[in-house]
Order: sequence, then structure tokens, then C-alpha cells
Amino acid sequence: MKLTEQPDALGRLPVSSVFGRAVEPEQLARYRWAAQAASGKEVLDAGCGAGRGTRILAEAGAERVTGVDPLEENVAEALRGAGDVAQLVAADLGALPFAPSSFDVAVCFDVAEQVEQRVPLLDELDRVLREDGILLFSLFGHPEPPGSLERELASRFSAVALHRQHTRLASVIVAGETSAQAGAAPSARVTASPDAGQAPITLAVAGKRATPDLEDLVVLAEALELQRWEDEVTRARREADEALRRVEEARGREEHTASERQLIAQKLIEAEQLIAQAQARSLGLEEELDRRREEILSRDAAMAALRRAASGRLAAVRRAVKTLLGTRR
Repeated sequence: MKLTEQPDALGRLPVSSVFGRAVEPEQLARYRWAAQAASGKEVLDAGCGAGRGTRILAEAGAERVTGVDPLEENVAEALRGAGDVAQLVAADLGALPFAPSSFDVAVCFDVAEQVEQRVPLLDELDRVLREDGILLFSLFGHPEPPGSLERELASRFSAVALHRQHTRLASVIVAGETSAQAGAAPSARVTASPDAGQAPITLAVAGKRATPDLEDLVVLAEALELQRWEDEVTRARREADEALRRVEEARGREEHTASERQLIAQKLIEAEQLIAQAQARSLGLEEELDRRREEILSRDAAMAALRRAASGRLAAVRRAVKTLLGTRR
């Protein structure tokens, strides 16, 4: 089954991080809520990520917990964190390597938003659950036809109950504990600001016979948790600013390099022009040299002819002188 996202720094499939949410407390709250159904059961954690939720299920008293994730690096991380309390397997969630009716409870959180189709996933979860099995399933509040998830579950399970998970910063006021209140569960009225329009996460409980009565759960985080995320945001901004600075520097170097390349190209053009001019001058000099050579050869031929003519005249003069001298004798 192909996933549409990659794991985040926490080793979990980053469903919530896509929407800029603090994923770790939100995910662990879902697992603490689901742990109510794990005691004494054989539990499957489908999409276990780094195994933090798998450990919560095991420590809630499950008889056996098996975590499955399609990413081997997630399973390797889970083995380091939960390998002593659970079995961890790397496998395709659309083809689980288990026999039918292998588990009492299947937990599948933060997976539905990352698969191309939910049908093969739900079919496999239905297949590996026993006749009285329970499925605990999450879906982020994406826009989709109302009731579509409920209908998909109802086609496989006889009982379906939907819950909503809201994640907000809280400030809690409770009465001080007295001896009469010791051990009693505190009660509080929960309200939210009217503009708190954050889309909730749907948590579905589906049972083949009935759904368990799971209590509502409020998980309180320390105020330092918010400070931690603010620090993370500040650090991310600094890293983004540094990355932007490096990009600008690289762009400046690229522009400088481009200017240098342009200057070099211009110099190459000028050098080619000078070479062409030198070649033209060289050709002209060679032609002039050939012409001068021809003139020299012509002059040499004329001088040779003059020498021959002078030599012939000189010989004639000498003969004439000899003849004249002989006559006088």
C-alpha cells in the first residue's frame, strides 16, 4: 500500500505535521485513550511508526502487542524503543502478514490520510480481527462527504461509535484535595473559545459485535511543552533564514560567475577578431612576398640576359681587336 507522506523527525508518519500541528502530544493522547481497550487483549498497532504508541498499548496490560509499519527505518526505531514489550514487523498495511482472526483489537492511527485508498486498509484490518474484535481508527478532519467514514466502517462492523479529538492549549482550575476527596476523580466543565475553529480529528470505535465504553480523556501538557514548540519554530525560522542567506549568496556567486563568463566570452570574441585580422595581414604579407619573389626572379632573369648579351659583345670586341692587331702586323 503506497503512502503519500514520508516519516517526520519523530519517526511517525507525519499526518498532523502537514497541518502545522504539534504531532507528538496529539498522537500519544490517542494511544492513551485507546489503551483502555488493550488490557488482556492481543493488539495490532497498524502504522506503529517509532513505537511510542505501541509501548503505551503494551504497558496498559495487553496480552500481546504487534506493531506493523511499511517503513523499515520506522520499525528499526521502534525496535529500539518498544522491542522489549512488543513484536515489530515491517510489512505492507494493505497485505498484512497475519492469518485471519489473529487479533482482538486493531489500532490504526495517522494512516488513513496517507494511503491512496482506505478500502484495502479497512478490508485487511477487518480480516485480521476476531469475531468480537474492536477497531480503533483515526481520521483528520479533511473535507469529505459527511458520514463517509462511518458508512465505510458500518459496512464491515455491526457497531460504530465516533469521537472527536480537539487539541488546544488548556488552563485548568481544580479544587484543592482534602482527606475526603483523596482518590476521587476531579471533575471540570470544559469550554472552548468561539473562534477555536481548528478541525477536530475523528476517532472511530468499530466493533464486530459491540463497541467498548471508552471514557473521555483529557491529556494535559506542561506549559513548557508550548515553549518547546515555540523554540522549535524559532529554530526552524533561523534555519530557514540561514538557508535563504545561503541561497542569496549562491545567487550572488552565480551572477558574479555569469558576469565573468560574459566578460570572458567578450574577450574571446575580441581575441577571435584579432586573430582574424592577423590572419588577413599574414595572407596579405604572403601575397606581397610572392609578388616580390616574382619580381626578383624576373630581375634575375633580366640580369642574366644582360650578362649574356654583354659577354657576347665583349667576345665580339675581343675578336675585332685581335683581327685589327693582326692586320697591322
